[in-house]
Amino acid sequence: MASYGKGRPARKADGPTLEQCLAEARSGKPAPVYFFDGDAFLSGRAARELASALVPEAQRDLNQVELDAAASPAEIAVELATRGLFAGPSSRKVVLVSEPAFLTSKEDSSGVFERARDLWTQGRQREAARRLLALAVKAGWKAEDLVPGAPRSPGPADWKSELGVVLDAGDAAFVADAARFAVGREMKVARDDASALDAALASGFPPGHVLVVAAGKVDGKLPLVKKLAAAGKRVSFAIGKEGAWGEERVVLRPILDALLAGTGKAVDASAEARLGELVGDDARTLAGAVAKLVAYAGDRKGITVADVDAVVTRVASDPFFALGNAVEAKDLPRAIAVLGRSLADGASPFMLLGSLASTVRRLVLERERARKAAGDRRITSFDAWQTLVLPRIPEDEIGAKKPYGFWMKYQAAQRYPRGALLRALADLADADLAMKSGSDERPLLERVLWRLMPGKDIL
Repeated sequence: MASYGKGRPARKADGPTLEQCLAEARSGKPAPVYFFDGDAFLSGRAARELASALVPEAQRDLNQVELDAAASPAEIAVELATRGLFAGPSSRKVVLVSEPAFLTSKEDSSGVFERARDLWTQGRQREAARRLLALAVKAGWKAEDLVPGAPRSPGPADWKSELGVVLDAGDAAFVADAARFAVGREMKVARDDASALDAALASGFPPGHVLVVAAGKVDGKLPLVKKLAAAGKRVSFAIGKEGAWGEERVVLRPILDALLAGTGKAVDASAEARLGELVGDDARTLAGAVAKLVAYAGDRKGITVADVDAVVTRVASDPFFALGNAVEAKDLPRAIAVLGRSLADGASPFMLLGSLASTVRRLVLERERARKAAGDRRITSFDAWQTLVLPRIPEDEIGAKKPYGFWMKYQAAQRYPRGALLRALADLADADLAMKSGSDERPLLERVLWRLMPGKDIL
């Protein structure tokens, strides 16, 4: 996985690096625009590091302006056109924009909403309200519209359809309180009219003025995203992953090194792996967990897996296909663990049963296709499988899929006796009936797994 400098998290793709951007800043020849996106926490850290390199500490109070998520393109354009107080041939002004809502992709709207809600609970009401309004304006809603009882007050269905935000218990109260706060202070958020910033990008900024944008997931189809990237340097950040598709593991070492720099602490390999299981690829949550671990460790230099289990709460969810992957690998402990975590996370037992049934049916199908082509003889190579089995698969079933995926499913099917797979289908049907009759779901699903993957195969 490519990385951007020692001790820093992996970037999402090849291209400019943060180290290159910092080198430009220190050389006195920066680009007019630096556009950082991907993980909001990582891009924010990188943007602040760059801004600090661009403006001397003595001048930052007056020549570095930070705009929050509610800033409009027009407000950014005005700041870029306004001279810094330390004007001069060698002076520089930086406009740093954090997580601008007008660039947010719909898939990340839930993250923006959660961030606003978290700020509200932390007592940062004004910032929270501005972030909420900046999100609402994307759907054409004003602060007055969000107050309960207003003529255009959106309901949960509107939040989901317009912004992709699913309101949980308590969210409606937050929206109502934040809306009343904004109305009482006559807070307004400009609409996402990008014309002023478009014009500024086209004509060029005043000499020495630099725009640094720290975004999260952006809508790549927006013309403004493309114009910002074309005007300077774009760097995308993410926590790296490794492993085969469907079984990827997050690589936390680079960001852990960065977060622990200066603390004198170190996280061992088992603790790193456990953090990956509990936190996943959310860098902001990881940073909070690391801060707790540093405090918990006290005078100890090393942070262990026991520390992680004592302090960190699991927030990561298993992907939908994780249970099926465990069954295909014939890994009973992993399958039981995924089942337990999924149920604890609120997954529907019937959804999990459906996932298991789909996996087992596919294994039966691939095994039977091969049995018709080669009898009970095991096919030992991909080339032989392509010759014997691939011609038997309908073209409309293959579609745009790669034949190698079918071969991998056949290999997974060979880990099980034919009778075990057929019995599993019957067990799943029995479990479905019992669950619909009111029986406890978890023991029924565990029974299916135990019978499918016993310590000794039952032929």
